Amino acid sequence: MKIAVFGANGATGRILVQDALARGHALNAVTRHPSEFPLKHERLHVVRADVTDGSNLINAISGCDAVASVLGASYSRKPITVYSHGTRAIVAAMDEARCKRVAVVSSGLTYPPAPGHGFLFDKIIHPLLHNVIGRTLYADMRAMEEFLRSRPDLEWIVMRPGRLVDGDTGQPYRKEPETPSRRFTTRVDLAKSILDELATGADIHKPVAVTSR
Repeated sequence: MKIAVFGANGATGRILVQDALARGHALNAVTRHPSEFPLKHERLHVVRADVTDGSNLINAISGCDAVASVLGASYSRKPITVYSHGTRAIVAAMDEARCKRVAVVSSGLTYPPAPGHGFLFDKIIHPLLHNVIGRTLYADMRAMEEFLRSRPDLEWIVMRPGRLVDGDTGQPYRKEPETPSRRFTTRVDLAKSILDELATGADIHKPVAVTSR
């Protein structure tokens, strides 16, 4: 399989590229700054493209069987658009390149989870993160997910991890529908789960909650 990876130069993106190469895949590592990308391999092609202005996106995706978007943003009071606008730009280029399968990263907090995680999380931590600190972030993630649901012709999968952390638990990740039951997801497990979903197509048109501990 040949995969175009958007956000390839980020913390999760580099792990995903390394894992994909280890599995024998070919990759287009898509980044705005190719000179800063540290990985090299005969099956790896580094492509300069920018989802914010749509430059070179069709070239980045042409010839690929699937797309992985690990684009991300931090909490901010200012409007965030990288998820929704970035995904729209990627999908438009996928249409031109005739590529159908895409996995994107959202969050386990994008939509309010069902109660049952304890008073502190249910009543204090989650409302603070979802409605105050991360209000613009999760609003943009919801816009991204809503856009993908409007495209049933695409083979899309939405990954909803818990809080992303470094390291590797050495244990299989947990996959559940909709909402994660655990709070943390290692970047290693997120990368693994994205590649598994792209390869198998097991959860097309579904949000997948993946956690590590």
